[in-house]
Amino acid sequence: MTETPEQGEIDMLTRSRAAVAGPVTRDLSRREADGLLRSYLEPAGFSEGVRRLAACRLLVLVGEEGTGRRLGAIALLSRMSLAEGRITVLSPAATARELLTGTEYEPGRAYLLHDWVTVSTDRTALVNLARKLAELGSYLVITRDGGPSAAVEVEHPWVAPEPGELFDLCLSTFDRRDGVSAEDVARARGTAHLLATPAEVVRLAARVARREEAEGEEVAAWFDTKPPLREVLAVAAPAFAHLLPAPAFDRQLARLERLCGESGERPPSCPLVGSRDGLVAFLAPHQRAQVLAELVVRYGFWLWQPLRDWALSLPGEGPAVRASAAEAVALLAAHSFAEVRHTFLEVWARGNAAERAAAAGVLSSMCADDALAPKALGIALAWADGPGDVRVTAAAALGGALAVRYPGDAVRHLRRLETGHGPAAVVAARSLALPRA
Repeated sequence: MTETPEQGEIDMLTRSRAAVAGPVTRDLSRREADGLLRSYLEPAGFSEGVRRLAACRLLVLVGEEGTGRRLGAIALLSRMSLAEGRITVLSPAATARELLTGTEYEPGRAYLLHDWVTVSTDRTALVNLARKLAELGSYLVITRDGGPSAAVEVEHPWVAPEPGELFDLCLSTFDRRDGVSAEDVARARGTAHLLATPAEVVRLAARVARREEAEGEEVAAWFDTKPPLREVLAVAAPAFAHLLPAPAFDRQLARLERLCGESGERPPSCPLVGSRDGLVAFLAPHQRAQVLAELVVRYGFWLWQPLRDWALSLPGEGPAVRASAAEAVALLAAHSFAEVRHTFLEVWARGNAAERAAAAGVLSSMCADDALAPKALGIALAWADGPGDVRVTAAAALGGALAVRYPGDAVRHLRRLETGHGPAAVVAARSLALPRA
């Protein structure tokens, strides 16, 4: 029988709400859109996208994550003839049928649905939606991961802009401080071609314009020295067990060392880790995420197998350790989402009360990242339709930061869960009773 989490395990989720922005499903003003497009570079296929949106009124931008689809959608909508400049942002959880029959569209308006999390695309519903929008003189752009579907009439492949050209445009747009040399610009432009996403190119150009050092270089430099395993564990442990009192941290590090077969005297110190108000922490806040990123790209099974086993056990080590582990797994999701979902989330969601609270905490922490928030919503809604134990986890997660980013979706599904029976209904009722931001 699935156990019901204690009230405190539900209430802990509210602490992560402050880390997220306001609701995602809201109007985007013309001024906000223009600000976002200030340094926008049209990628290949943009002109064809403008033509197709003008003709079809509905366009689904399909492509890999991190190709700038959201800005592309806003740029396409800004090219349309509209009754007013506002863009209404719709919930990524809406199905094609709900978009057709359950959404009220106003004439001459622009609509955006970013990172669609629907399980499948309904070609007939989407084609009929395009006709409906044409009758109203309105426009809708949807973005989603993956490749083309059966609804090819309304889909358009999307790619990232050329990195060097994007870097040049951003550098010409940003206010440049004195002293930025041609050598610095040329070196950074070369780096731009190695970056994975347009957003990273924009951040690089901003740092060059402000003459700032890139965050995380000191972390990469430390890993470049090929430190021994004992030292690697000394930085891996605080990535998951962060801001703990020294005795509590030492216990967790000792557990990790035993799993890795390490014993003996520890290194006297680590250049990345120190003490902050008596708690073990990284010397700079950005180093935590950077350490996790370096661990993903530099190390394989021989390190990650014991590290995963240790991290999976952390929810049972008390509320502080559990909350820290949830934050770390959310950070890890930015680099290895599929692995995080399979190895951590699906395991914890079916576990005991502490593990389910950790899984819900991961989804709440993911809401602080615009790219991960829709994925967190998609996981929670899938759990809400699952067996009893994962429905409990969904009910807890939907009362956390998801209730801030997607209030309509969260309340609707919590009310559905509340009408059921068992622990999920109890937790849903508690989540609905939490104060709304």
